[in-house]
Amino acid sequence: MPRPLKTFLLALVLALAGPAWAIYPEKPVMLIVPYPPGGMGSTFGTMVSEALSTTLGQRMIVDYKPGANGALGAGLVAKAPADGYTLLMAVNSTMTINPSLYAKLPFDPLKDFAPVSMVYTSSNVLVVNSSSPVKSVKDLIALAKARPGKIFYGSAGNGSTPHLSGEMFRQLTGVPVVHVPYKGSGPAVVDLLGGQLDFMFVDTAVLPQVHGGRLRALAVTGKKRLGALPDIPTMEEEGVKGFFVDTWYSLAAPAGTPPEAIEKLNAAVAAMIAQPTVRARMKDIGVDPPEDTSARYMDTIVRSDTARWKKFIAGTDIKLD
Repeated sequence: MPRPLKTFLLALVLALAGPAWAIYPEKPVMLIVPYPPGGMGSTFGTMVSEALSTTLGQRMIVDYKPGANGALGAGLVAKAPADGYTLLMAVNSTMTINPSLYAKLPFDPLKDFAPVSMVYTSSNVLVVNSSSPVKSVKDLIALAKARPGKIFYGSAGNGSTPHLSGEMFRQLTGVPVVHVPYKGSGPAVVDLLGGQLDFMFVDTAVLPQVHGGRLRALAVTGKKRLGALPDIPTMEEEGVKGFFVDTWYSLAAPAGTPPEAIEKLNAAVAAMIAQPTVRARMKDIGVDPPEDTSARYMDTIVRSDTARWKKFIAGTDIKLD
């Protein structure tokens, strides 16, 4: 076969085979964090970008796009080219709770994204000021019943998982507590420390205050205890049956992203989670490795959580514009 013809046929085969995903990524990858810098969003962005930059051999750039409880950044990723170079820090509030809270979203979590991998899971922590006479969940329930309408809890904002945790607490125990929404958990924690609030459900960013003795942890909201707080019981262990509010952080890509890119990203996440230093860091910030890092598992969780939260929110009066 003449060499020119052989070269032409080889080029044709390669062209038909699609992009050379074996060398993906060939340029920096953008990670969109749909929340402002600070807190768990920054922690996730730093941990993932540092580890995956090394594993993938290309820089991963973190870009913060806050707004609409995560919907703004998620909407940007949903409309980005499906080439593996734009990823979303996908959390359960954005992917599975917002669809039942907002009348309209700029994306469909089930149709507009390709799951990549769960990265870590956690739960909220029920805390009170260390000077509070409340020493247990049972104490808090008794106090709230003794002072109806006069026990206040703060949250990171309407529709946040701390807010939903408080609403679930109210529904399952029948205690007439009052919700006070804040713009982020930071200001709420300040008021809890200052005595303006009686309790809070909050993410594990408060672990330093708990370990430092300024806040008292009463329970965690997940199905099992947190690795960082092994002595703190779950809400169910404290007698509030059916109480389960978890949080999870994952990576998602625009729908249509080539499977080869998804597989490479997924393998990079699995390699990251296997590192002892990363696991130690996770324990420090109060999160746990996921049960499974496969994209299929993440898809299953997104779908089941969407159905679970839709049912719960339908029984409340919580709606967002």
